[in-house]
Amino acid sequence: MEIYSSAAQQEKTRQDRPVFYSRSRIIGGIVLWSVVTVVLAVLCIRAQDKNIGILLAACFALLTAWLTFKCFNTLRNIAQPALVVGHQGLTFENGMLLPWNNIVENIWVNQSYMGIPISKQIQIRTDLPKPKARVLRRATALEISGDEYLALCDSYR
Repeated sequence: MEIYSSAAQQEKTRQDRPVFYSRSRIIGGIVLWSVVTVVLAVLCIRAQDKNIGILLAACFALLTAWLTFKCFNTLRNIAQPALVVGHQGLTFENGMLLPWNNIVENIWVNQSYMGIPISKQIQIRTDLPKPKARVLRRATALEISGDEYLALCDSYR
């Protein structure tokens, strides 16, 4: 199905559009995961006589420290786009290009638990042998919303 676009919109879509991570959201993630890591480290220190308590708190502290590191790493590479939407298709930060004619499904998923927003993901299914599916799990940190992303994809498709 052909989507109508005005001359002004066609002019906008002549160049590929990079989508970047939001600096404020990444910094918010760093603060959140750092605080959780410190709280769990304090719990480890205070639960000295309870072996299972130390083990659980240490495992979760390592997990949150890893998440903090991933946020720092993303902040360090903030100038690199998370993905590029263009006439050829979607290009991800690792350089992988998914052509539009091979994309079967392209959806934005808002995940919530009991009404509390947990995560946002971009899920893409293709008819290629590899990759069959691609998930951008850090869509929570993107500068654009789900509606903006889907409208952007429609305008380039």
